[in-house]
Amino acid sequence: MMLEDKKAIRKRVLAARDKLTEDERRQLSLRIRKRFFALPKVRAARRLMLFLAFGSEVDTWLFLDQALAMGKEVAAPVALPKTKELVLYPIGSRDEAQPGHWGIYEPRREGEPILPESIEIVAVPGVVFDYKGYRIGYGGGYYDRFLAGKAAGAWKVGLCFDLQLLEEVPRADHDVPVDAVVTETKTIFVNGD
Repeated sequence: MMLEDKKAIRKRVLAARDKLTEDERRQLSLRIRKRFFALPKVRAARRLMLFLAFGSEVDTWLFLDQALAMGKEVAAPVALPKTKELVLYPIGSRDEAQPGHWGIYEPRREGEPILPESIEIVAVPGVVFDYKGYRIGYGGGYYDRFLAGKAAGAWKVGLCFDLQLLEEVPRADHDVPVDAVVTETKTIFVNGD
């Protein structure tokens, strides 16, 4: 069977995700949050990285509140378009975020950046995930570079709604799979952990 191309999949799944109402998205996000924080590796982690939800993504602002309530240190990415890199800064509340490149919220660049090597868990965004942990992102390659580079030692968890989970997605040699995918109804462990 010929796989649908990334662009067509991205367009189709984003259209479906965008149809979720704000209330549906919140309710599903709360279920995903519960599954995410129930993971032993997440519970044990001291420092994690969250993407700050944009558009119709899983509402990770709810995850930020939970992580802080659990006494965890949270870092969030700042995108550097010139180098296509992600740099991490601490975030302790929604008030510490501001719109960055493409209108995506980012932490203010205050204090020292957090070393990616110190992050134990990375919550990974994506338009689509598959059962092997591969993903289709938004096309910039920021996360693939980040996950293959300085954050390679972190445990990577893809967060998405069931409607974003496909059996298989097209992938390239440089694509880095996540270690687990969490949706509102399932947790998929890719590497057996």
